[in-house]
Amino acid sequence: MQEGGNGSVAVPRQHTWRGYAQLALVVLALALALYFARAPRAWQPSGDEAAPEAGSTPPVVDVVVPAATTQALTVRLTGTVSVQETTSVESEVAGRVAWVSPAFTNGGSLAAGEPIVRIDPVALELAVAGAQAAVDAAAARVAIEVAQGLENVRILALEDPEAAPSAWLRRLPHQTLARAELRQAQAALGLAELRLARTEIVLPYDVRVLVADAAVGEWAGLEDTDPDAPLGVVYRAGALQVRVPLEPGELAYLEPVLGRAVQVTGRLGSWSGEVTGVSSVVNPASRLASVFVEFASDEPLDALPVPGTFVEVLIEGPAFADVYVLPHAAVQAQDSVWVVRDGALHPLAPEVHGWTDSGWVVQAFDAGEGIMVGTLPGAREGLAVAAQAVPAAN
Repeated sequence: MQEGGNGSVAVPRQHTWRGYAQLALVVLALALALYFARAPRAWQPSGDEAAPEAGSTPPVVDVVVPAATTQALTVRLTGTVSVQETTSVESEVAGRVAWVSPAFTNGGSLAAGEPIVRIDPVALELAVAGAQAAVDAAAARVAIEVAQGLENVRILALEDPEAAPSAWLRRLPHQTLARAELRQAQAALGLAELRLARTEIVLPYDVRVLVADAAVGEWAGLEDTDPDAPLGVVYRAGALQVRVPLEPGELAYLEPVLGRAVQVTGRLGSWSGEVTGVSSVVNPASRLASVFVEFASDEPLDALPVPGTFVEVLIEGPAFADVYVLPHAAVQAQDSVWVVRDGALHPLAPEVHGWTDSGWVVQAFDAGEGIMVGTLPGAREGLAVAAQAVPAAN
């Protein structure tokens, strides 16, 4: 190795060029690997997206061939039992409560004419006795005046057979006054007897007790009592109603809704009823209308649901003509169906009327070779299929 005049060491140029070349090859190899790793692969159908190969056997699908029919819908709703009116149990006479029916308790039931509460009758029995005595006295005065008049006429006839007895002599004015006093006494007796009868509180219809607040020994009646504090509160069967909110569209379908038969079902049983009213306004919060249902008159009161109970209400509406009742399995996405025509699938969105226990009620349409039931992977419009008819079971 030779030293230069400036004292530096000379490096061969051949080794430097080879290092750069190796580095360039490494970078190029990395770039190519990255390129091929990120390059898009050719799309190949697989699974449900794979199209059937030419000449392959089309899939077999189950179809139903519906027949047009007439079908009514049962509108299922939820309602609340309430009381339209209540009856306050109050005494029409003043007195102490002497007896309370064991059935007069909260939730109890009493039959028509069954005693509810009895007021101590002793004072009113004495009043009846006094009124009866007054009647007897007035009747005696009438008899005395009549007898006195007859006696006057007899004496006049003996003294002067030709003389005509006057009304005064015959005691006619006195008799009229005595008879008026008798009628007055009889009216007082009747009033006393009526008050005595009212010591026993009864109602002319079957009732169920909402509130019972009567106790033996307490003072009752219209005198010196609080009119807002009755002995109890009851209601009759006809006072119960079910308020049923429903969509305006459901109300329109049920028209005419008044008089429609209703089946009401609760936790304790099932009862028949009838729509007797429709709300005149729509609830501003829920935008729902309401119908009112009353129970049948022959339903036992103690078997009916109590106020505040939630019940299910079934109202059968008018029948739709020329409709299909399709099985539930025929329903596809977005309330559509697959119709097989000319050996291929075609989507269709029928006009839907509603649901019943029997199936899906839609307006009749051209059903082709049948309506597919169930699902088919890869189903699409125009897909060739082989239709296989099955019974229209849900």
